[in-house]
Amino acid sequence: MEALPVVVVGGSLAGMAAAARLAKAGHRVRLVERTDRLGGRWAGADLAGHPGVRVDAMPGVLTFPAPWRDLFKKSGRAFDAELARAGLELVPGPPATHRFPDGLELQLPAERAAQHAALTAALGRPAAERWRDLLDRLLGVWQQLRPLGMELELLSQRQLTPDVRRTLLLDRTVADLADDLAEPHLGAVVRAVVQRAGSDPERTPAFRAAELVATRTFGRWVLHDRDGAPQPVHRLVELVADRLRLRKVALDLGRTVTALTTRPRPRVEVDGEPVDAAAVVSAVDPWTHLRLDPRGLRWADRRRLARARPALAPAVSHAVVEDDPVPGGVAELVEHRLDGPVVRYRRALGERTLVSTHDSTAASPDPSYGIAWDGPASWWRMPPVSTGRPLLWTAGPHSRGGSSLSQVLLSGALASYACHDALSGVPAAPVRRVR
Repeated sequence: MEALPVVVVGGSLAGMAAAARLAKAGHRVRLVERTDRLGGRWAGADLAGHPGVRVDAMPGVLTFPAPWRDLFKKSGRAFDAELARAGLELVPGPPATHRFPDGLELQLPAERAAQHAALTAALGRPAAERWRDLLDRLLGVWQQLRPLGMELELLSQRQLTPDVRRTLLLDRTVADLADDLAEPHLGAVVRAVVQRAGSDPERTPAFRAAELVATRTFGRWVLHDRDGAPQPVHRLVELVADRLRLRKVALDLGRTVTALTTRPRPRVEVDGEPVDAAAVVSAVDPWTHLRLDPRGLRWADRRRLARARPALAPAVSHAVVEDDPVPGGVAELVEHRLDGPVVRYRRALGERTLVSTHDSTAASPDPSYGIAWDGPASWWRMPPVSTGRPLLWTAGPHSRGGSSLSQVLLSGALASYACHDALSGVPAAPVRRVR
């Protein structure tokens, strides 16, 4: 008898990551996605009126590529080899340009010494030193965060020892850190980190500003083809889709999971048709997850989620212009406004330029963008990867590890490892590290 499949609900980036790893581990995998394409909000699409131009809602610059490398390595082929096969390469990207309401423009490189030099020249040595000291402190925060939802599951308050709590600055907000800098331009840069992720700096714990030091540590990266022409980041999503097909993942596109249960055994309904499963990874947003299975989380997690609200996703638009050359092929401009940042990515299209605008001043609630922060307690309103239900796991931007592209990939990794261990008879462990 053929083994029952692991059913992955949702073709989001988290679902794709979990499916690829599980298939490489030898499991039969079936992925069900209600639309006709993989990648969820990060999928590419044709730009109306511009044949051959593909666009997406992804950032045009990657700042934490390690989870992408790990995904490809753990699903069958090293990342650089896969890029080379597709005629692509990841290359260092240019500094971001920050524009402020008073007209100041500031280029902020990723590397520590270059940052200090640029800030000293633009804002003076005292401001540059305060920025350097803040990011040096946030480096310790970043290292402490890695085993708290990214590389390991965050399941219990016991993982937040007194030393961890002090390191994470749990009594401070991102707005507090911005104010401590006593420099309005740098304060706006700090606030923009969480505004771009759909939360209010006044209500977001200070540790979420650690994204700043992740960029300083891992750099800024853009995707090029072998001729040096810049490429959209959704090409990486397409490579993951290729990996799923290579690993014989059964892709049910254009079909909808209408219900799921784990008792007496895992089962999903696909367009009303029951499908038995060996296990289920739910990669839809948590509110949809509970509509599919009202008992799909522990009671305490269901109660906490009832107090959560979706993060605010920026309004994303695209335009092709004829006379806006892009030195180096890709550029990022962050325009800091009083009500939030507007980010414009410019990518060369031969003699033309594609301008993709991510406008956080026109943001709206989007369950697929994660959960908005409302104080440190919000961390526990984010569902854990391990649901507490037999043979059922979740993954996505709502997970406790974070909502960025790379953190979403890591949530899929944690779900796949927990699922593989359970199906392989490995005794349940409190946490499992991504390797």
